[in-house]
Amino acid sequence: MTPAVGGTEDRVSVLAVFLVAVAVLGAQAAARYRPEMYFEGDCPYYISTTFSIMHDFDIDLRNQLVGGLPVHGRQIALGRGGQWYPKHSLLMPVLAVPFYALFGMPGFAILGLLILGTLAMAFFCLARLVTPRLPSAAAALLLIAGTFLRRYDYNITPDLLAALVAALGLFLLLRGRDLGGGCVLGVAVFAKLTNLFLLPFGWIYVFLCRGRRGLGRSIAAATVPLAFLLLLNQVLFGSPLITSYDRNVLSQDGSLTVVSHRGQFDRALWEGLPGMLLDRDHGLIPTSPALWLALPGLALMWRSHRREAALTIVLGEFYLLLFATYRYWATTRYGNRFLILLLVLAAAPMALALEWAAARLKAWVSAARPGSRTVAQSGS
Repeated sequence: MTPAVGGTEDRVSVLAVFLVAVAVLGAQAAARYRPEMYFEGDCPYYISTTFSIMHDFDIDLRNQLVGGLPVHGRQIALGRGGQWYPKHSLLMPVLAVPFYALFGMPGFAILGLLILGTLAMAFFCLARLVTPRLPSAAAALLLIAGTFLRRYDYNITPDLLAALVAALGLFLLLRGRDLGGGCVLGVAVFAKLTNLFLLPFGWIYVFLCRGRRGLGRSIAAATVPLAFLLLLNQVLFGSPLITSYDRNVLSQDGSLTVVSHRGQFDRALWEGLPGMLLDRDHGLIPTSPALWLALPGLALMWRSHRREAALTIVLGEFYLLLFATYRYWATTRYGNRFLILLLVLAAAPMALALEWAAARLKAWVSAARPGSRTVAQSGS
């Protein structure tokens, strides 16, 4: 892919997308803001991790959580010495430290809003690789307003951050920045473990576009953050291959048992897939109607950017089918936070569809304008 990104006009456009997204969603968040938001879903555990880092200078949550393992075991990872480590990624709680220090509890909401605005910028950058500025900006804002992301204006979730890091890594790879792309995709694994599957698909794309040299650079760059993650697993859980999702605690038959999330991808595809697509509160079709535009956009993308279209289709289908087998795919407030990556992948094809529609509309208006037929006939 030969990108057409850069210059003052692009910087102004991407900043405008960020400001519009933050202003609109910020106003919506301010109107809906309430302290109870911090007690929804997994939010208390992200916040408790930030508190532990700030006040205890560690990530052992025993001082922050009231109650025993029967209460919190599903949401913590049992350390090799009995510590209560966070089950979820540490990246967002670490980023939240300065926001909490400056703004108190509202700092978490501010961070979430800024991440969402920056994600809109990432949508623009991905779309800008294949379309001019206007359809790129339209696609970025439509992905916020026309999908379940519109309800994430105050939600505290690391899934947004994980999708943002993944989007930046993919953007760099598509621009030919193999070192930067590999490194950022490695960080994306640290942000969310299932982002690990981005790496082999991305490396195949790099190899097809830039051969063994590009592949080697990308792999070498990803090694650094991946090595850090493996070392962290070793220190916390006693093995580089044991993750925080392998050390959750459940009460079964009156006793506490350590369980792994790996065994929870056990749902039949024909059971999970209809819900992921059609469920009223969580399905992609009811909650994200804007994604329909990505379908004709993929056909347009296949004609002009075949390798990128193939990468988009394969990744999108892989993650859709992967989480269709996840037992708890519907554990999300609205929409499907596990599929935010599909919105990232939809940015470029959606922009192409908008560009095509605008061109057809312009041609139709021009043909329907009074005098156009006369002018055409006189010209012949």
